[in-house]
Amino acid sequence: MKWSELKDLELRNLSLKESAIWPVPVKIIFCGLIVAFTILVGYFLVIREEISTLHQAERQETSLKQVFKTKALLAAALPAYQIQFKKMQQLYGVMLHQLPSRDEIPSLLRDISTTAQLDGLKQRLFKPVGAIRKHFYVEQPIVMEYVGTYHQLGKFVSDVGALPRIVTLSQFSIEPLAHAPNLLLMRVIGFTYRYFEKTSRGFVRQPGGHP
Repeated sequence: MKWSELKDLELRNLSLKESAIWPVPVKIIFCGLIVAFTILVGYFLVIREEISTLHQAERQETSLKQVFKTKALLAAALPAYQIQFKKMQQLYGVMLHQLPSRDEIPSLLRDISTTAQLDGLKQRLFKPVGAIRKHFYVEQPIVMEYVGTYHQLGKFVSDVGALPRIVTLSQFSIEPLAHAPNLLLMRVIGFTYRYFEKTSRGFVRQPGGHP
């Protein structure tokens, strides 16, 4: 049978029991259909799932490479971080030591007032107000008013910053005096701090053994 004669062949006359005597072109077409069907079924049952698994593994590989790269960089920088952390601990200890205890607050207030007098300032107001409790320390505000020249006020600010205990100055207000143009009135709020730690019994323990 020639290929041109296939159009005259009625498929309903074909029987699988007689497949041995089918015309060669029909056998070839039938075998091709079986192969195509097998490949199609194999793709949907096996290959497609394997391809999906492969793509997932590739994405996971990319993610793991990025994680490895990040951890490698962190591991390389670890010695530098350890040195920096140690320096920060030392700095924290120094700063903590600069916080006055409860008993040292009155002495610190006298030091601030004495510094103003030594710098030639005239004190108009020096008033500690209510302490403010923060996370691990107590903030003690001090409302201050001083009269002096520009250079005297500047020296006072510098000298307060050089005190052995931490004192910060903020909320500055400076204005000239009407009766003395060469003098200035400075209003400022100072803040000093003291460390506290709550114990299981509820009282406050200061560094160095101060309660």
